[in-house]
Amino acid sequence: MAQRWGKLLKQGWQPKRSIILCSWDAEEYALIGSTEWVEENYDLLFTSAVAYLNVDVAVRGPGFLPESTPQLDDFIKEVAKEVEDPDNPGKSIYESWAASSGGSSPQIGRLGGGGSDFAPFVQHVGIAATDFSFGPKPWLSVYHSLYDDYMWMAKFGDPLFHRHAAMGAIWGLTALRLADAEILPFNYSTYADNLQLYADAVETQLKAADAPSTYVSTLPLHKSIAELRKAAECITKKTEEAGEGVEKIQLNARRSLNDLLVMAERAFTDAEGLPGNPWNKHLVYGPANTDKYGTTSFPGISDMIPRVSASGKSWEDVQHQIWRVSRVISRVARVLLGEFT
Repeated sequence: MAQRWGKLLKQGWQPKRSIILCSWDAEEYALIGSTEWVEENYDLLFTSAVAYLNVDVAVRGPGFLPESTPQLDDFIKEVAKEVEDPDNPGKSIYESWAASSGGSSPQIGRLGGGGSDFAPFVQHVGIAATDFSFGPKPWLSVYHSLYDDYMWMAKFGDPLFHRHAAMGAIWGLTALRLADAEILPFNYSTYADNLQLYADAVETQLKAADAPSTYVSTLPLHKSIAELRKAAECITKKTEEAGEGVEKIQLNARRSLNDLLVMAERAFTDAEGLPGNPWNKHLVYGPANTDKYGTTSFPGISDMIPRVSASGKSWEDVQHQIWRVSRVISRVARVLLGEFT
């Protein structure tokens, strides 16, 4: 990627936003490299970072498997339509990806796990992010074994390295579009849709735990999600209008709109962090106490329900976590609208 962008720079291209290429050490040792860098540069990242694009295992076989924060879903799908699928010549990555989902809208995973370098960016700072990979899930048995080497990749994983080339293409195009977009391609309506699914899952979990409705209510969640949906529709209208007349819109107005789109993700974080895990500050996506690698939605709520159910503690502890999540969602809505309380 550095070589390709270097050629573009020599041809006169100048990105509208800075692109920083990072290669992390000590990922297997609690993400030390990326975590220390994020902590050292926290203030600048919090105020300026637009997005983080993660590539951990670029290729382990066929099939495109992206993960992201939800506001980037539509953008990723559009980019995938412009890159040829390395395993199906003549078809785009998006076409093959959609076909693998039964022809429906292809699925995109989320970034709540703690096993890769996106974690400090998303879960500590609140930065929109993606993670791209080619290959099946569950992981192949060679992963982290003595056979996990260049020879295996050259003979079995990607014999012609055409999947690696495709990864470079889709990753590079994603970065270029984000760097040069006049108006950032963030869609928070998709976020609201996902939050509604998570709220429904909380209700199912509460019902299974026989939680007393006297002490626990999900109404604050639904109310805040409705607020976010309305705010998302409002800012989407503004971005569409701005896109149609981008040449007429002053730089300050564009920057103000982009700032709202960027800072909205930050508003999902809370200074106190998750219960028992204060470093993880994102209240929508994070690792569960019982599974640091798996993605959990509303981890503070989903972890507190079985804890209270098993211990006989007050269900008000669960309600408190519901209120905390509801507050950050409402805060995101206000950020998108550019409003104070």
